[in-house]
Amino acid sequence: PDPVPKASEIFAMQDQDLPIVKDGMFMARVLAVAVAPHTRAFLELPGNNTGAEALGLHRTIIGETVPCELVAEVVESKCKGYKVGDRVVCFAPLVQYQVFRGDGKDRPDGRAPPKVFASVSTEDQLNLSTGITAYMVTNQHPCGMVDELGCWGFVKQLLGLTPRKTVLVTSAAGGIGIVAGQLYKNKGCRVIGVTSTRAKADRVKEFGYDEAIAYKEEDMGTRLGELAPEGIDVFFDNVGAEQLDAGSKHMKVGGKIVQVGCAAEIDNYATGKISGWKEYHRMAAKELQVGGFFLANHLHRIPMAVISLIIMNKRGKLKSVNTVVKGSWADFTKCVDRLHSGDTFGRLVLVFDDQGSTAIGA
Repeated sequence: PDPVPKASEIFAMQDQDLPIVKDGMFMARVLAVAVAPHTRAFLELPGNNTGAEALGLHRTIIGETVPCELVAEVVESKCKGYKVGDRVVCFAPLVQYQVFRGDGKDRPDGRAPPKVFASVSTEDQLNLSTGITAYMVTNQHPCGMVDELGCWGFVKQLLGLTPRKTVLVTSAAGGIGIVAGQLYKNKGCRVIGVTSTRAKADRVKEFGYDEAIAYKEEDMGTRLGELAPEGIDVFFDNVGAEQLDAGSKHMKVGGKIVQVGCAAEIDNYATGKISGWKEYHRMAAKELQVGGFFLANHLHRIPMAVISLIIMNKRGKLKSVNTVVKGSWADFTKCVDRLHSGDTFGRLVLVFDDQGSTAIGA
């Protein structure tokens, strides 16, 4: 819509009765929530075709509770697997107090909410899913990998015969971009990031980026010509639209583009006026490999990715950063608007500091 409505015009809080804990169940109180773009993108509105149903996802219908990634603390338990004080992480309706079955049979994927390791803070846990996405794309996706496969590829890397790759990452200051930049840097790449302002562009250099473009203050296409005159090997795109077009013009022959998100299109879903990819004709001329990634299709790979990320973090190979807001449930809509304004660095996490005996839902 034009103008785009504020979150306070879309979301509202409502009181709900506390759920009843039966045998085999536990009740948990939400401690924090990750404020993510899907909060608006998956709303079921006229013309708002995100393709969610085709992926088996449930669209958020007007009047329903907003689904979010959250961390909650067990406050009552009648099942063996969970005790009071345990923290769990899951994707669930944003309700202050909610009940789960200990066997996971009430969950869409049939799995009980996993526990949060005691050594991992609530905020860092909510950073993990963005790290998981970045890890899987950079290490397992054919369009996101820079490592050469096979015995000959291993020998070339061992002998230092592999040419240094140039990687472009959009939304470099976002939760996924922060991790992707470091992972590619650890692989010996020259990494160029794109973010909104010069202040954020300078800061991302602390997280693996050799160079960064501030698209609100300089022309992205011109700067790419200056920073990567020989072209881009791998383009890790989180934004789409104009930034996808600009990056496509600077790809090398045989280059690879992997799209992980399309942040620029979020408020275009409701109108159907998608900007799209206008430079797709370069795919044939430059023999580009193009692919997409969606985490929900790779749930079986999450445990190994989590272990790898934790090990890298402990070894100092991966730094974590986020924008933490400590506030009340009433601050949720402010955080949604803040996310879309670009006034964040890393993932935006809202930590709730208010208590209550009545369940609150957004």
